[in-house]
Amino acid sequence: MRRLYRHKQFKKDFAKVRLSDPHMEKLFLYVGSLLEEKSLPHESRDHALTGEWSDFREFHLGGDVLVIYKLEQSSICLSRIGSHAQLFKSM
Repeated sequence: MRRLYRHKQFKKDFAKVRLSDPHMEKLFLYVGSLLEEKSLPHESRDHALTGEWSDFREFHLGGDVLVIYKLEQSSICLSRIGSHAQLFKSM
């Protein structure tokens, strides 16, 4: 089983983001799957990112709420959470 880490920026984002109960449920479910080294369901639209985020992946919780994370052999680092506009506004 992998270990979970939350980046400082993820903690800041999480304090600001307003997650519905279904979003929170999916967050727990998807992170749990990643920790157990299972693949995410198709509805999460999990995919690798490009450009300056090329070492990261992203999954969707529904609507325009997404999570950027870095997957390593023995750990997962949650890096950002928020809307597409909030997370990629400088790109």
